[in-house]
Amino acid sequence: FNMVQTLCHLLDTLYTAENKFTTCNDKMQYELFFCFAAVWAFGGAFSVKDGDDHRQKFNRWWRNEWRPVKFPDTGTVFDYFADAESLRYVNWSEVTESISYNPEKPMSSVTVPTQETTGMTFWLKTLVAARTPCLMVGYSGCGKTSIINGVLAELNPEETLHLTINFNYFTDSGMLQSVMEQPLEKKAGKNYGPPGTRRLVYFLDDLNMSQVDPYNTQTPIALLRQHMDYEHWFDREKLQQKNIGNCQYLAGFNPAAGSFVINPRYQRHFVTFAVGFPNSDSLATIYSTFLSAHLKNFEATVYERMTKLIGAGLELHQRVSGSFRKTAIKFHYEFNVRHLTNMF
Repeated sequence: FNMVQTLCHLLDTLYTAENKFTTCNDKMQYELFFCFAAVWAFGGAFSVKDGDDHRQKFNRWWRNEWRPVKFPDTGTVFDYFADAESLRYVNWSEVTESISYNPEKPMSSVTVPTQETTGMTFWLKTLVAARTPCLMVGYSGCGKTSIINGVLAELNPEETLHLTINFNYFTDSGMLQSVMEQPLEKKAGKNYGPPGTRRLVYFLDDLNMSQVDPYNTQTPIALLRQHMDYEHWFDREKLQQKNIGNCQYLAGFNPAAGSFVINPRYQRHFVTFAVGFPNSDSLATIYSTFLSAHLKNFEATVYERMTKLIGAGLELHQRVSGSFRKTAIKFHYEFNVRHLTNMF
């Protein structure tokens, strides 16, 4: 059900006048964008687990099953998007922006665009504009929070506000409701919403971290499900209904921590994408952006060693993470991108 619903949401964002569908009668154009949406709707939630790359498996299945759909041979089907101008599939790398990094800013506050993040960012922007909730699933340090924060930072504050809520083990429904009500104002009667005509985007980070009660439920998830189902919750003092409008959700989810799963009656509302760890080329692009800005005032001999330094760091990280495997006893053996960032 969720995959079909996701496909419908993605098609709603693609079959638009911007992509020249107002008076379009070309069946090939409809097929081009339909297959683009289908790839992400049915395969976007796949990632690497226990050494198996399920996206690669989906890529091979798609190419064998749907041979008439002409995706380019190089890379995977996730590496391409449908271009309305040329009516063909174009690699994300052709529209990936390059940025200039200011060394005075902390690295954690900057998102370096790569081929992988460009695709995720595209879908996040279109889904936010369509007011469709989106859930990013990935292990700690894979960059899902940075991707979402990068999209939120580009929103026009005159039109859209955003509020980040970090979940932890002690987050309960009462605490969550009090935080969510802070940016809201009373409208008329029982209606509440963000100030003026602006929209509000709630970013729920580590959505599944709250405590699971004896009934195998989580009270914050129950409150959020109630709001998404009925667009209201209740005043805890007056016991009166409060209609909460003009709000939407983005969420981050770590499947290796917290409760591992959340209420499917709540998760069904989201378009779900998996965020994997960046590959070696993407990591080299990210760290060369940071390190080149830091070393630009050094001597040329120092600057020239940047590529070798980054390559040595990536190889060291790969060897350490490959040699020191995470086990039930050695559960702290987790070497992700955050640890690699500390080297630079």
